[in-house]
Amino acid sequence: MLRAGQYQNDPDLVNLVAKHSNDAYKWTKTLGVKYQNRVDIFGGHSVQRCLTPMGKSGKDIIKVLYKNAVDEGVEFNFQTTVTKIIIKDNKTYKIETQNKNKTIQSYHVQDKLIIASGGFGSDYDLIKHYDPSLVHLKSTNLPTTKGDILTMMEQNEAQLIDMQEIQCGPWGSPDEKGFGLGQLFVDYIVLSQGILINPNTSKRFVNEKADRKIVSDAMIELNFAVALADSDMVKKSRWNLTKLLNKNIVKSFDSLNALAKAYDLDETILSNTINTYNYKVMHQETDEFHKDLSNLSTLSKAPFYTMKTVPKIHFTMGGLKINTRAQVIKKDGTPFDNIFAAGECTGGIHGRSRLGSMSITDCIVVGRIAGAQ
Repeated sequence: MLRAGQYQNDPDLVNLVAKHSNDAYKWTKTLGVKYQNRVDIFGGHSVQRCLTPMGKSGKDIIKVLYKNAVDEGVEFNFQTTVTKIIIKDNKTYKIETQNKNKTIQSYHVQDKLIIASGGFGSDYDLIKHYDPSLVHLKSTNLPTTKGDILTMMEQNEAQLIDMQEIQCGPWGSPDEKGFGLGQLFVDYIVLSQGILINPNTSKRFVNEKADRKIVSDAMIELNFAVALADSDMVKKSRWNLTKLLNKNIVKSFDSLNALAKAYDLDETILSNTINTYNYKVMHQETDEFHKDLSNLSTLSKAPFYTMKTVPKIHFTMGGLKINTRAQVIKKDGTPFDNIFAAGECTGGIHGRSRLGSMSITDCIVVGRIAGAQ
């Protein structure tokens, strides 16, 4: 985590998340979350670390947590927006909300407040303010992923940190809105086993196993990159690509020549690129991008699978500064007495780049700590 975050992370928070990650995983299982019988490797990880819910979606965790919360008597107000947070005497005093019927409700906070409002990956006003170079990119986030509460808290003297650190996922499909299905192919198969091709040069251009920031930064000037894997890699992954193939998001080719023609690539350069890569994989030679070639296979077995991939705004590393008790820190460096925060609305844990599979881990670890307070 520190290496991916370029050591801009708070080491105490990193240690907290790493130390309690297995407890968080076991806790979700005791509540009823079911996971696939596999452990995957994502970019920036040195070994396989990623545990995936049965349905390949975070909602598989959310549904279980929601049911447990309802059984415990927790009340939920859906389609309700927080419009005002009023802080007095170092404590949250009152919150105002408005529901879909424009009904305004005030809540006096008697004890403690936990802010878990998520990131601002669809808040293009904030994105333009903190990193205008990204405003032309699409987002994997829902349109409602805004930073309103971060702004409210800053106006109430809360300290924001790393707001300029906005992560792109290098596995978005230009043919899909939002998060889409393409991430399954690119993130789980290509980046861990296959290669990325620059359509302008017909060559590789990056270490595909590097963390998301490195790969996205290398892709950002391209209209798209061609993500490429062969049939052995797809079989080894054990992921079903039927939906992606039916929707023509992922394409299948019986030969490299047919693939090259489809993307207007130079057949000779592409062939040389793949032959050079395969030679280095077979002989375990260091490649020009310092990619770890151990446990990889050659790219040689038809059919070949491809997808156009582009960076999409995915995660915002910045947010409310917290301590190891999950207390929100004020601009003067002291904590609020009764305000805590967890999840993507916080900053400082991931530094300049978040590793894959570490968002939900962070949410659950720090969320449980906030809850314990």
